[in-house]
Amino acid sequence: MFLLGAKSAAASQRQAEIIEVVLRNGWNYFRSRITKDARPDEQPALPLPQVLRQILIELGPTFVKLGQLLSTRPDLLSPEYIAVLETLQNNVPALPWSEIEPILQNAFGDSFQSEFLTIEPVAIAAGSLAQVHRAVLKNHQTVAIKIQRPGIREIVERDLEVLDSLANWFSRDKIGQAYDLPGLVEEFRYSLLGELDFYREARNTEQLRQNLKNSRFWKPGQVVVPNVYWDWTTDQILTLEWIEGIKLNQVDLPESRKKQLATLAVQVVMQQIYLDRFFHADPHPGNFLYIGDETQDRLALLDCGMVALIDPRTQSILTDLLIGIVYERPKIVTQAIRELGFTRLDLDLRAIESAFDRLLRRFYTRPLTDINLAELLNEALRIPRENNIQMPGTIGLFVKTIANVEGIARQLDPLFPFVEVARPIVEQAIRLRLFGTELWQDTVQSSLYLSRLTTQFPQRFEILLDRLERSELGINLGWRLEQAFLHTQQQGMNRLSLAILSMGSLIAGAILQHLAGHDPLSLPLIGTVSQGLLLFGIGLMSWVVIALLRPSP
Repeated sequence: MFLLGAKSAAASQRQAEIIEVVLRNGWNYFRSRITKDARPDEQPALPLPQVLRQILIELGPTFVKLGQLLSTRPDLLSPEYIAVLETLQNNVPALPWSEIEPILQNAFGDSFQSEFLTIEPVAIAAGSLAQVHRAVLKNHQTVAIKIQRPGIREIVERDLEVLDSLANWFSRDKIGQAYDLPGLVEEFRYSLLGELDFYREARNTEQLRQNLKNSRFWKPGQVVVPNVYWDWTTDQILTLEWIEGIKLNQVDLPESRKKQLATLAVQVVMQQIYLDRFFHADPHPGNFLYIGDETQDRLALLDCGMVALIDPRTQSILTDLLIGIVYERPKIVTQAIRELGFTRLDLDLRAIESAFDRLLRRFYTRPLTDINLAELLNEALRIPRENNIQMPGTIGLFVKTIANVEGIARQLDPLFPFVEVARPIVEQAIRLRLFGTELWQDTVQSSLYLSRLTTQFPQRFEILLDRLERSELGINLGWRLEQAFLHTQQQGMNRLSLAILSMGSLIAGAILQHLAGHDPLSLPLIGTVSQGLLLFGIGLMSWVVIALLRPSP
């Protein structure tokens, strides 16, 4: 189908297969767009949830993965679609050992046979991208070897090419405008190719292992992430420490121990999101194992292929979002959603704030133990979805992760108070933002911004006046005393710039002074710098006040 712009013969053939599967399953909107029979006023309509699920299954592993990604996007799809797509699984038959052994042979040569005492030829788990075999090294260490299916990368890259063509074709249509299909495909490309890079998964595993090794919320050794065996890891093979345990939803413990276990699981996830800014985005019961004993509860976190990294700005906004939800502040929630998403200029913020107010009031009439945070967050994302506010993909993973761990916690303790357990970690994130390690970076960035503002503002204002004079902005102005006017405005802008600079110095000095007073380990240099900034700000502000009070010549 040249109409959709396929780049290769294989992609064109695959494109034809996709169109045949979609049309056979009766997606009428797709049919009308392909045949160009769509009415101008026809609204974009996705296939029904069960139909969409069937289409994705018939199209194979790449599209099953796409469905799994879409199940993490409650900002794009309604709960009915999310619930159906969450049932998509990668349950495929394992390949025989005769097809897997050559991959190890090509990667490691004959040495792998001498380094492994045994390798079980029957896979213990299999998915659409890889399968896992248990093995024992010659030092008697049991390991799990994750081996990529042969040829899977070529299949994925071909399907991604087709998805690019489809996304570009529909980007000019209403459905493309509603869902930002090219952006969604690009996000999917990064996620899926990342899953195919086992070096990246190994680095993710090591990063999580370091982050979770110590915490103020649990004891050392209470949270475990498997070791990576780098000598036996490539971009297609990942060798990890074997960890034996029980899925969290299958543990048989006293009720008091289950409550403690639920608290630990939630603390592990919330620390990753709000303190580490790097979190495991798929913490379902199969990836959370109980490895404790009679003396101590311990958890193991497995399968670090799907992770998310949150930048400092997004972390700060997510903190504000949870603060607004926990303390029932719809204005804070509205502002956080606005800052997270890509909004239109004609957005009715007052109507959105009212919608959040109604939502929070509906939830907070319930007892605290009855508040389902995942349900609340999904409802909160429905509001920007209905107002065409496009949210970044990280937000969907954030909500999905919260939903997964809350589900685990409520299986262990039906009355689990998620909000109360999460509150100390959010408060810790706030303290770090105000007085922690990132304070100096924030101060430097603010100072650079203020410095750039003060140096560029007068010049930009003069350019604006010049363009006004030459009517470049569609306004025809004329002044008799042009030079006097420009001189007065330049003088005013200079004073305003100095006032902004003085306020910035005072604020930065006050913050650093507070830090020096509360942190006994802070360097003496911080106190000296803070005093210098305060004196400079006071002196500069005094000069501005005197200049304003002095009569004009």
